[in-house]
Amino acid sequence: MTSREVTVRNELGMHLRSAGTFVRTAGRFASQIRVGTRGGPPVDGKSILGLATLGAPCGTVLVVSAEGTDEVEAVQTLVRLVDEGFGEL
Repeated sequence: MTSREVTVRNELGMHLRSAGTFVRTAGRFASQIRVGTRGGPPVDGKSILGLATLGAPCGTVLVVSAEGTDEVEAVQTLVRLVDEGFGEL
């Protein structure tokens, strides 16, 4: 399993549009993707409803993890997506 932390930087946090972008990106990978907050239970990173339940405003630290054949690339790509503000910065 590969896992990294990343801070949500865009002003609106992870809202439905940004969660949709995350889910579409995560869906390109074969690995199982999980996303959580520090101390919180992780959710399926390929589920927009799961991501919407995180309640991740700007400044939230997310833990992005993946397990599978392309886990390293998946985590790197998704961490970069969050770090770049889901394309909204």
